[in-house]
Amino acid sequence: MERFLTLALAGTLSILSLHAQTCDIVVFSDMGDKFTLMVDGAEVNATPASRVVASSIRNETPSLLVRFADAAKAPIKQNGYFPLGKEYTVVITTNKKGQTVLRPSGEAELGTASKAEAAKPKPTTFVEDAPVEEAVTEEAVDMNVGGQTITTTTVVEESAGGVDDMEGENVNMSFGVNGMGVNMNVNVNGTGTGTTTGTSTTTTTTKVTQTSTVATKPVTTTKPETTAVLEPVYKMPGYSGPIGCGDPMSASEFEEAKASISSKSFEDTKMTLVKQIGGNRCFTVDQVKGLMGLFSFEDNKLDLAKFAYDHTYDIGNYYKVNDVFSFESSVEDLNEYIKSR
Repeated sequence: MERFLTLALAGTLSILSLHAQTCDIVVFSDMGDKFTLMVDGAEVNATPASRVVASSIRNETPSLLVRFADAAKAPIKQNGYFPLGKEYTVVITTNKKGQTVLRPSGEAELGTASKAEAAKPKPTTFVEDAPVEEAVTEEAVDMNVGGQTITTTTVVEESAGGVDDMEGENVNMSFGVNGMGVNMNVNVNGTGTGTTTGTSTTTTTTKVTQTSTVATKPVTTTKPETTAVLEPVYKMPGYSGPIGCGDPMSASEFEEAKASISSKSFEDTKMTLVKQIGGNRCFTVDQVKGLMGLFSFEDNKLDLAKFAYDHTYDIGNYYKVNDVFSFESSVEDLNEYIKSR
């Protein structure tokens, strides 16, 4: 009996070990094109589809070949790096050069694709928001008469109606200047031909403020002379290349920031925190690589690398961040971004 239990336990551990030594790859087209997928020369799906799942792959660097159902589209062949024990998502998309490429978009636990819920159908009807019944606009006009400032404020309340609703109405304004009363009566004649409904009410208030004119001597200001920009005090040992920013974070500051970022559960939150910290600080290339290692999704790694380029001291070493990417397309995308700076 003891021997039987030992064999059963050994078999279970072997199965678990075998499961951990495989990976799954989910390939889909963001344009909806149907295709046939081959992994290391083995056909995954006989019938073309826009989303294909390749399971139980034991090679960490498999060769992916995509043949489109549309014969006018050239097939795509690309190698990738997929560490075993995970499920990876790869999207068929178009890069900035108009070329169709394979681009990684994330990773998850094995079996996630089979548990994914079906997409919910889009609603076929919708209800428009109710129109705004009333809008209030206010306009203030300042006039200077005889050393006094007269502020006339006109408040117009409008409903859904148009200009035609004001036809035949009068707008009255009255105010006083140095004891003299002024009264204005304006008749509004509509010129529109459309038929609309609604009302328009205009209210005018006037505020008079006493002002005086005093001759003043113009003030002449002298701009300080421009001084030369000082070079950063920090000097990286053994580095003499171009500098992107001054005085990068110390090792202790970076470890504290890295611990705070890694404590977040969602990658969107991590990215927000990275940009908050890096917005007014400077990194080294090694620190950028350390931050990229906190992210699982390739797109987020690429986004971080693009953001950090303008906040990195030793930008001459920036080619080293390419080691963190899994796909060559990400390296090409980052290179194009740096060239455009």
